[in-house]
Amino acid sequence: MKPAPALVAVMVLCCLGISARGGQQTVVEGREEVLCLDGLGDPARWGPAECTVEESKELKAQGRPTLHLHIPVDHLAGEKEYPIGWPRMYADLKEEEKGWTDFERFEFLAYATMSRKRAPRQALSFQVLCPDRRNAFHRNLSEIQLGQWVRLSIPIRSIKSAKDAARLGFNISESDYKHGDKLDFYLGAFRLVRAAEFGLTSLKVLNPVLYQDRPTLKVELDVAGPPQKVAQGLPLALRTGERTIRLNALAVQRGLQSVEVDLREQKLEPGAYTLIAFDDDPARGKVAPFRLVESPWQEK
Repeated sequence: MKPAPALVAVMVLCCLGISARGGQQTVVEGREEVLCLDGLGDPARWGPAECTVEESKELKAQGRPTLHLHIPVDHLAGEKEYPIGWPRMYADLKEEEKGWTDFERFEFLAYATMSRKRAPRQALSFQVLCPDRRNAFHRNLSEIQLGQWVRLSIPIRSIKSAKDAARLGFNISESDYKHGDKLDFYLGAFRLVRAAEFGLTSLKVLNPVLYQDRPTLKVELDVAGPPQKVAQGLPLALRTGERTIRLNALAVQRGLQSVEVDLREQKLEPGAYTLIAFDDDPARGKVAPFRLVESPWQEK
């Protein structure tokens, strides 16, 4: 029996290191898995106010669809109550562009030119909006430099509303500029990024000395990788001298977290130990030392 065409397509994508997601595809690039959000480079998606946005014809962010945001700073126009206002633009996210908590970073490239010689510290602001306005995320893009492409990388965990992300926005505050300034921002190569493989950015034992009658390790770790791989659990082992003791896979989540590792079943003797994550894969392995000592309350 021949497999259905849809199944064949999925098999091909998997062989190429590609997975489908809501009609879009994540692609493995080196050690990262990337979901390109090229739809955000469509100026028709954005609603500008006190500025204009169009497709960039000459400047392209890595050859991908790129927005050209033009802002003529005018301290006399704008809204009646706020003539020195906030030129801005917003775009609603489509369903296939949501689900940010499945990733680790939101990134895009920015290029700026201005009629002035130097960009202010508050050159351009970025927002992630959700139905609950109290959880809106705001970030000043202070990395922007005049006349050069800059990659803006925003950790998803820094966005409180990431799971409810519904709308994106860019704006300036005209109070940071002089009347008559001409500003041009080029924004493109929007993407969501995560590690392609389950791994740890860091591993640290928070109680490096513990008592034999209370052998519970408190561990801080930063987990990265696709959710379905993380769900398989973190392989851990202990090493003392030449001896390796493998533990049950530890249930973890993506991101920075603190967990407890109960070592009572191992009935360990006092001594020096090393906690090892991914002990069978040196490329992903992380280690953290600790000591087990006799409790002062143990009966002799």
